[in-house]
Amino acid sequence: MDFMRLLKSLEELLYEVMVMLVFFPRTLFLTVRHPQRMMDYADTELGDVQSEQYNDTLSPLLFLMICLLISHLFERAAPTGTQGLLPTFLQDTQNLLIFRVFMFSLLPLIMSLRLMQKLGIVLDRETLRPVFYSQCFITAPVTIVIGLGTAMSHMTWPAAPILANLTFLGGLAWYLAQQTLWFRSKLNIGLGCAAANAIGAAIVAAVAIAVTALGVIIGTEGT
Repeated sequence: MDFMRLLKSLEELLYEVMVMLVFFPRTLFLTVRHPQRMMDYADTELGDVQSEQYNDTLSPLLFLMICLLISHLFERAAPTGTQGLLPTFLQDTQNLLIFRVFMFSLLPLIMSLRLMQKLGIVLDRETLRPVFYSQCFITAPVTIVIGLGTAMSHMTWPAAPILANLTFLGGLAWYLAQQTLWFRSKLNIGLGCAAANAIGAAIVAAVAIAVTALGVIIGTEGT
């Protein structure tokens, strides 16, 4: 009986893995092609029963984690990388991936808190969830861009630094543009005010990431 349950679990695991091969590129394409629509989609899907949520895409959190894994693989594929320059704690692949998931999750968190503050929404686990999930969709592709840009920056050919900078700037511009449109739509404000909210929240998120990363590095090196 236990053996049959094990086979059933393996069957489900294999199916889920194979499904990801189909739905990850689909989710990535839809997010890049229709980012605002995907953010609204994240809101509406949470209203369904749990078994029917995100049936035709990956869930936002899983999508973000897979994109971070791909970003990590891009960086590791570079001829020379920064892995050896990291603290000992972060030279372990598993620790580094967990660290990156936490760091990049601060971006959707800060953006979500900013919107909820502006709308006067009471903060709790349920009110934060749909906004946070929406943000995970558009944060995910940016992590791949960062990984690709980092890999390019460590290439030895002459044009690599220029291409790396263009990749970083292109990803940042796309991300801030989508955040601006999101704030404009949700708050019903002008484009300038929406851009100010997007940039302001992005700066706060960047500072939070830098401070948290510094704290983790100092803490782990001190032990």
